[in-house]
Amino acid sequence: MIIKISQSQVQKTILSPSMQQSIEVLLLPSIELETAIEQELQNNPLLEIDTKKTEEENGSLEALIDLNMRRLQENKSTPSSAVSNNNDLNDDTEETHITRTTPLEDYLLQQLRIELTDPQELLIGEFIIGNLDNDGYFKSTCEEIADILGIKDIDLVKQILHTIQNFEPQGIASRDLKECLLIQSHYKFNGDSELINEIIINHLENLSLKNYQKIARKLKISCKKVEELAKCITSLEPKPARKYRPVDENIYVKPDVTIIEDENNNFHIQITRDNIPCLRINSFYQNMLKQPNRTQEETDFIRENIKNAILFIKSIEQRNSTLKSISQYILEHQKDFFKEGTTSIRPMLLKDVAVSLDRNESTISRAISNKYIDTPQGLFSMKFFFSNGFSKNKDNESVSSRSLKEEIKQLIDQEDKSNPLSDQDIQLHFEKNKTPVARRTINKYRKSLRILPSYLRKA
Repeated sequence: MIIKISQSQVQKTILSPSMQQSIEVLLLPSIELETAIEQELQNNPLLEIDTKKTEEENGSLEALIDLNMRRLQENKSTPSSAVSNNNDLNDDTEETHITRTTPLEDYLLQQLRIELTDPQELLIGEFIIGNLDNDGYFKSTCEEIADILGIKDIDLVKQILHTIQNFEPQGIASRDLKECLLIQSHYKFNGDSELINEIIINHLENLSLKNYQKIARKLKISCKKVEELAKCITSLEPKPARKYRPVDENIYVKPDVTIIEDENNNFHIQITRDNIPCLRINSFYQNMLKQPNRTQEETDFIRENIKNAILFIKSIEQRNSTLKSISQYILEHQKDFFKEGTTSIRPMLLKDVAVSLDRNESTISRAISNKYIDTPQGLFSMKFFFSNGFSKNKDNESVSSRSLKEEIKQLIDQEDKSNPLSDQDIQLHFEKNKTPVARRTINKYRKSLRILPSYLRKA
């Protein structure tokens, strides 16, 4: 073997420390930002709370807070279904009762950043991870992700999804139970994996009914062997996110952005600053730099910490500015939603916001990740406002897939339970309202809403 030394040029993106910190702060929801500020105050002696400025900012918000509290009191009996199935507004706090965001997403993002470096691939991966349900399943489709992100290469989205499915916990980001169990089987079993996979793919229903004899006849093996394989399958985890979800999910989270309507029907955007103080650099340490007889070590210590403090303060300001700009875009492009509700939401893509704000799509994706926005219509994930659409008529008027799902849900909620609506009935409803939707699309949306077919909903 001949060992050679050669030089080669490789072009790659390396983030500066300031950019890395800016991204880290941008990802933080308001509650986690509070913790990060407390940690930074402990680590950096040159950083301190600007009490006067904090009090001034809090005082200027009193009128908006009063308006918000009045709105909460007026709407406290109205459920905000976009976040959870049981999140009625609380009388004593602005916080809203929702399902907890757990460290699972952070754990997956850490694995993603080790595995991938390409910015577009990271953007796709972050969006997939951000769209996992409480059980850890990926209920969207690769085509929907591609549409929302404005990516033409669907195979690339499928490739990134497959990469995430190989992360821990095993079975994460599966699209259904069979895929979840097959992924785990691939890693957990060796000699019997073919038979186990055969049962998972073709005999899962018989397995749930314990029809071992029927499975044995089909596979031409003994009932005892089927029972052994059944035990192996039942040892797999059908809900891969289970261990990462808290036992008690009855916790509260604050919105990161609040949109309030005043008496003149004008909307105001406010970034959450409750318990998030204004920061400044301690003037005592700054003056120390001007004093003579400072050792080089002392000078370097002060300068380094001043630099870190400035970067941290700027990162928070940039986070708030980005969130406000995105919220302003949402407010301007979803006016019908704020007036009429979820069925009036319009199609909106990440790339539309990125182009309008002159930002990278990955920046927008990070900014809205795990963030919530409180509106006159209730509390919503910021990702809720992003959805693809399709042409409604010859004038190229488009309708959001999100609004279609909401309307399907409302129709089924209000149906006669003794004579439930079929997918064809729902299709006819949309046709009458001049919104042609294919029956297979209605079927797909109904399944994504976890609504049973009409014959199983009949009372």
